[in-house]
Amino acid sequence: MTALAYLQSQRERMIETACRWSSRNSGSRNRVGLADLGEMILDAFVDFLDPDTAETRWLEATADPGVPLLVLQKRPAAPCRVFLFGHLDTVFGPEHPFQTVTPLGGDRIRGPGLCDMKGGLVIMLHGLAAYERFVEPKRVGWTVAINADEEIGSPASSGELVQAARNHHFAFGFEPALASGALASQRRGSGTFLLRFHGRAAHSGRNPRDGRNALVPLARFVLHCEELNAGRDTIFLNPAEVTGGVATNMVPDLATCRINVRTSSAEDERWVHDALHAFIASIHNTSDYRVELEGRFTAPPKAATPETLKLIELARQAGHDLGVEIGAEPTGGTCDGNRLAAAGIPNLDNLGVRGGNLHSAEEFIYASSLPERAQLLFTMLRRINEAADTAGKAATA
Repeated sequence: MTALAYLQSQRERMIETACRWSSRNSGSRNRVGLADLGEMILDAFVDFLDPDTAETRWLEATADPGVPLLVLQKRPAAPCRVFLFGHLDTVFGPEHPFQTVTPLGGDRIRGPGLCDMKGGLVIMLHGLAAYERFVEPKRVGWTVAINADEEIGSPASSGELVQAARNHHFAFGFEPALASGALASQRRGSGTFLLRFHGRAAHSGRNPRDGRNALVPLARFVLHCEELNAGRDTIFLNPAEVTGGVATNMVPDLATCRINVRTSSAEDERWVHDALHAFIASIHNTSDYRVELEGRFTAPPKAATPETLKLIELARQAGHDLGVEIGAEPTGGTCDGNRLAAAGIPNLDNLGVRGGNLHSAEEFIYASSLPERAQLLFTMLRRINEAADTAGKAATA
């Protein structure tokens, strides 16, 4: 049996594994669920891949201790070293109503995190397993790192990921493919910021005009974000979480707004930073309100560098071997691929499943893409192995 036939024969097993992992809640804040799923995934990778080393590292985040990071390694002294990364957390916490895997008929299956990215982890596992089983001699060494806080910006694991990826030639990540099935040629950057608006409390009946309603500058800020978005098409500010007020007969003295910001360049980051501080200054100069700002850009924009384009060409050639056209196009989404690229580690970061409706209760995958994308990963690794073998023979000739 060939490697490609083997991977196709694993279709039902891949579907079952992806659905089982999807059925275990692993919201980014669900420490029990993350630990349980991490153990399941680590066991599967050890059983399939027989790594030289395998461990769970427990990372400490400022407000959220006990973040698991799975790290496995094989042949660290090989001529070519590939870093493979993914995440086991999802945006769906235990309180979210979306908890069930449902076949939708035809080729589609709906499930929480099934597309982003438990299906991708299954592809990583089986693509590597085919390489280990069918390729000789092996000239590729690999490290797998699977974190548990990517959906909230990898605050605990980003440094560990970058450190683990150093001394590798390039990296592959398993975020979902774009809607067209294409790879991401470049990505926008992302940051999250919290603004606290302070006013003055008062009784809404006895002395309301002595108060300063903190929701007023918050509302002005939300409208100001729309103005900023309209004035610069390379950025987008998304005011997404707001709080304010504790009782209807009290003028609120505190309101908060948490926003996500998407950028296309370092200049965009500076522009947004200046715009936020200019708005705050205008509030301080013209009213009795006070505003506090905290947060940062967590994922720099990821450019289409020559190194990235070489990896895209590798994927295209592997797709050609399989009779599949592999395209590439820019996307507004961010991931750990942004952070690795900023550290100088070239990577392709969306070698995962085809599917859609990410981060919604309609998230789904095309089941056929599980063996398809595993075949793509295997073929890329085989090509890398052949190139390393050729280079080794040339060096010793």
